[in-house]
Amino acid sequence: MHFGKIVKEIALSNGVSAEELGILLRRTCSDILIMYEQEEWSSSNIKCASVALEYDFGKFLNEGDHCSFLAPEGDSQREFLLTVKYPAGKKYLLQSWLSKIKLIARAIGLEAS
Repeated sequence: MHFGKIVKEIALSNGVSAEELGILLRRTCSDILIMYEQEEWSSSNIKCASVALEYDFGKFLNEGDHCSFLAPEGDSQREFLLTVKYPAGKKYLLQSWLSKIKLIARAIGLEAS
């Protein structure tokens, strides 16, 4: 998957020029044109483009991850769902790992279930 091409296509279909996207992302037009040529983008650039273009580019990430960079209307919280495939013999190890992840999330003020 080529994120630059995907973002460019969405921007153009929404009538947003490279110069306008640059203003929204606080970048120069040249920066945006270079980004359009890049296959891989950082998560922060993907998030910024999602917000600027009001389009959820998170759906193009790993199919196992459900990652939405846009909050539902009126909702300031976001949710990250993770699917883990594991062999039957690793069940208890996985449960231990997940309980530690929940503790860490709560320790930094996040809601975890």
